[in-house]
Amino acid sequence: MNQVLRNYCPTISDLSEISFEIKYPKIKNPKKERDHSWDFTTANTKEYTHCYHSYPAMMIPQVARKLIDLYSKPGYILLDPFCGSGSTLLEAKMKGLKAYGIDINPLALLIAKSKTTIIEPSEIKKFHDRIVKRYKKITRPKTPDFFNINFWFKENIIKDLTRLRKAIFEIENEAIRDFFKVAFSETVRDVSNTRNSEFKLYRIPKYQLETYSPNVLKTFESKYNRNLEGLESLVKKLQGDRNTQAIVLKEDSRNRTSLKSNSIDLLITSPPYGDSRTTVAYGQFSRLSLQWIGYNKDDLKTDVESLGGKTPSAGEEPQTILLKPIIYLIGEKNEKRALDVFSYFFDLQKCFFEFKRIMKPKSTLCFVLGNRTVKGVQIPTDEITKEMGENMGWEYERTIIRSIPSKRMPSKNSPSNVKGKKGNTMTNEYIVIFNNR
Repeated sequence: MNQVLRNYCPTISDLSEISFEIKYPKIKNPKKERDHSWDFTTANTKEYTHCYHSYPAMMIPQVARKLIDLYSKPGYILLDPFCGSGSTLLEAKMKGLKAYGIDINPLALLIAKSKTTIIEPSEIKKFHDRIVKRYKKITRPKTPDFFNINFWFKENIIKDLTRLRKAIFEIENEAIRDFFKVAFSETVRDVSNTRNSEFKLYRIPKYQLETYSPNVLKTFESKYNRNLEGLESLVKKLQGDRNTQAIVLKEDSRNRTSLKSNSIDLLITSPPYGDSRTTVAYGQFSRLSLQWIGYNKDDLKTDVESLGGKTPSAGEEPQTILLKPIIYLIGEKNEKRALDVFSYFFDLQKCFFEFKRIMKPKSTLCFVLGNRTVKGVQIPTDEITKEMGENMGWEYERTIIRSIPSKRMPSKNSPSNVKGKKGNTMTNEYIVIFNNR
């Protein structure tokens, strides 16, 4: 066994004093209950600017909204340290709360910043007309040069995307340019040779590519019209109250951030699941868009730099007893995957130390989690998070179980990365709530 894992969980005898069954963790927690009022099965999850761009495993706005209603007060400052596409930030803005969002994925930051920025729709319409006119006049734009561009895009699609890209990038106003970059980003993915039903990069089968002929401008127009409608509804919703700040930071919550100590009243977040190899490949989902937008290879390392992407040194370990049998069981089947899970929780614990620094006394922390399965072993992420939070000195309040039939998750994943071999993904979410006393 790897030395890091051996130090943490050396033998089966090391597990003898753990208070739940080794085969399946049946943990009794009287404060964990299913509450169907949190399911929101018929809710519109794409209202306002939440419609802007698809993104893996998005927290639905209704969950963030209800948590904000329950745990915020006027003047509170909110943080989402894994903000993704900014659902929580937008809900905070509509509630009149100043909010900070942190993420390492440049595409997530672009979407989050754009969907929380108020622009007059009339201005957007003017620039849209200019883009379309300019697109039709451009004849010989300089094509982006990145690896495998001809594998992922047909030649005529490359030419049309290049023309559209140039027309958008000529806009000087950053906020307006970002609005159109978001629509362009999703257009890139939709007209690419990828199977758009998945987050990971898989090419459409050759026999389908022969008749595959997407229209770049038509696809872009569809995204634009949808996003404009979302912006118009947000402007109408906010009316004169548009100045509430939503600040998006490209930082890493495992490290000391630029946020001041004891400055945050409410934390609401859904940490990455730590399974970019099988289900939620944030980096792969974003790669083609980022390459077209102009980011370099150093900006395309989201999956490697995400939680669990790097192995801790020997002696570094997450402070949780509940994880040990999980690591042992997974390690018996695949040592590398056990090390991935171990590394994920070690990184999550590093984030918890930073949260401890920045949260105010009497503040609230809400974690929206999924209990994923690795090598056939279900990981009780909610209970491990509860244990780690209590080790931080936070008072555990409760865990809410909700169904996630409408969450942006594939119904099947590829847990072994073997072609054709699929497994069920998560159908429940666990909202774990702490008070920082």
